[in-house]
Amino acid sequence: MSYALRVVIHEEQWEKQLEDIVWICHTANIEEVYLKEQCHQILMSPYPLEKHKRMADIYKKIAERLEREGILFSINIATIVGHIDCKLEDKDTLPFEKFVGEDLRTSNSVYCILDEKWQKYACEVVALYAETHPKTLWIDDDFRSLNHSCKYGCFCPTHAKAVSVELGQELTGEEIRELIVKDDDYGKEVRKIWMQINYKGQKKAAARMEQAVHSIDAKIRVGLMNSGEKAHALQGRNMNELLHVFAGHNQPLSRPLGGAYKDCLHEELIDIHQGMALSISQLSEDVEIVSEVENWPHTRYTKSLRITALQMKLHALVGADKISMNVFDFMGTPYHQEMEMVKLIRDNKKEITEIQDLRKGKKQQGVGLLWYPGQVEKLPREKGTLDDLIIKRQFDTLLPMLGIPTCFCESQVNLLSGVNARCCSKEKLLQLLKKGLIVDGKSALYLCEQGFGEYIGCTNTGEYIKCPSAERLIGKKYHGEFSNNLLPTDWVRLEYENENIPLFQYSSKCEILSEYVDKEKRYLGDGIALYENQLGGRVCIIPSHIGAWQFSYRSRSWQMKEIVRWLYKEKYPVLLEDSTNIAPFYYEGEGEGVLALLNTGLDIENAKILTEYKLTNLKEEKWAKEFKMEPLELLILKIRRD
Repeated sequence: MSYALRVVIHEEQWEKQLEDIVWICHTANIEEVYLKEQCHQILMSPYPLEKHKRMADIYKKIAERLEREGILFSINIATIVGHIDCKLEDKDTLPFEKFVGEDLRTSNSVYCILDEKWQKYACEVVALYAETHPKTLWIDDDFRSLNHSCKYGCFCPTHAKAVSVELGQELTGEEIRELIVKDDDYGKEVRKIWMQINYKGQKKAAARMEQAVHSIDAKIRVGLMNSGEKAHALQGRNMNELLHVFAGHNQPLSRPLGGAYKDCLHEELIDIHQGMALSISQLSEDVEIVSEVENWPHTRYTKSLRITALQMKLHALVGADKISMNVFDFMGTPYHQEMEMVKLIRDNKKEITEIQDLRKGKKQQGVGLLWYPGQVEKLPREKGTLDDLIIKRQFDTLLPMLGIPTCFCESQVNLLSGVNARCCSKEKLLQLLKKGLIVDGKSALYLCEQGFGEYIGCTNTGEYIKCPSAERLIGKKYHGEFSNNLLPTDWVRLEYENENIPLFQYSSKCEILSEYVDKEKRYLGDGIALYENQLGGRVCIIPSHIGAWQFSYRSRSWQMKEIVRWLYKEKYPVLLEDSTNIAPFYYEGEGEGVLALLNTGLDIENAKILTEYKLTNLKEEKWAKEFKMEPLELLILKIRRD
């Protein structure tokens, strides 16, 4: 594994910093540095061009020394659009269209990518830095149609005009904001055009910036920091295409999601892996993955060495080709004052490289958590608020928490959410129904509506749970000692969110695993059901909302393990049984797999692996299938199919 260090260069002390950079690179075995022009602990708005000119002159001098020291020189433009707004003096404010968030407040110093004048400025900035001939030029994650404080998008006059022209009807930014949450045909059309305008503007800006760089030095690689798939979807982005536009004729570069700014446990730990894995799954194999370990605000008072090291290992496991480190503060503090972090970077490199080598050539395997393009356009507007535009996918972290390996591509067994079902053609739905398939309540309703009820063993009654309720588990076959346990439906909270729990009429051939009861424990309707259809596929219907309040329990973990076994027709590669807070990540290659187990909690936990394959540790020693795991332990095992 190779490392890159992200460093903010302070104009008045760059020479002192340069000595420090050379020292840490040699001490901690860091191969590359990414120089940044702005300290985000002081400001997050783009500088006037004059500042960039001065920084480019400094970078040229730094580059000469780094070359002599055998250290690769790259640049990370810290701010080019604006991360968070700030009321600056007029002399520091740039003359471009200002970003207007969902609050309809015009920003002071965050700008709109669609503005032609801003695009010209961005090209001038990247051209200045191209003259220094870095190996790589990174564009930060402020290059997007939303920012770090306004998360839904831009409603500025430039956006409003572009949408109006495309629509053929004049609209204000406020009117666009109100219309994109409407569920009628007109609202959907406005939403679609608004998203298309966002992406079209980004792609145009990216192409202009790429040309500005490569007209000076064709060898410079241009990379982009990702925001995560939910944010990309909201902007109408095709991230793979956008990365290729920035790259030009060179290999594309991506810094995917995978962050943890502070110490975290349970689902937040799992999300380091899953968020990054989902981002990578949406990219072509030619994209180089450079992950980022960021400890914002860069202090061990909020993020420990242990979680930092764990994050680095998880990044290697997911598939990072290189790790960039944003772990020291931006204030120019000498690195020797954080020797514990320096030692961590140095001392963990061997283990992280071993994980990287083990992972190479293998694909994540497990229940397929499907993701299809175009989801935001098809999301139902349940509350009529902007929050309806955000894709909800808590199952990405819940299933691993329950001991079930997952992946983000179509697999032998898949989970189809309601919005993803709406993105599928009828041919694709039939293809999925021939396999193992978990459908949530919204997906089941849609399948019934589209005439697929016979393949999932149910019909829509049109009824919903309308009172405080619970879910009772039925039968020992799928629940063991947990049979007759009650689990919450969280109806009280869901009601306020306009989330419904539908009731279905199941076929007599269905196996009913649970039932809904009211507060007096009287029967309301059937819950989870299993059905084997005429296509040879197996289907599990889960009407309840799939969230932590309904699923983070031992009894649910046992039930889901048995459901997944049934869906796989007992031919699953690996599962965990009753292993509280231990998440499995499984990667499979030719004849060999890698199983990583992560204890996401602070307790010593019992782990029990269900698999027919042989387990060994990294020393090729036979490994037991039941054992104890220490708090926050990441255990990596080899799996052989012979």
